[in-house]
Amino acid sequence: MFRVICAGFSLLLLVGALLGSIKLAELNEELTALEQELGELKNDNRILQAEYESSLSLEELERYAKEELGMQTLKPSQIFYIDLG
Repeated sequence: MFRVICAGFSLLLLVGALLGSIKLAELNEELTALEQELGELKNDNRILQAEYESSLSLEELERYAKEELGMQTLKPSQIFYIDLG
């Protein structure tokens, strides 16, 4: 009877270890997929950041302000200096 109980318990431990191993393999596979996705997203972020930075040139901003918004460059007579000393 004792041997049957020990064998059953051993079998139960073996099944538990196999199930744990299977779950670990699934989690490792999911981790690998998520790491790959993270790498792709970081690459996309770098590309978008570079595009964003290149689209914000001062010349383009000045052109937009003058042509689209109707702004003008200041004339020397429009500049006032304040002495804070």
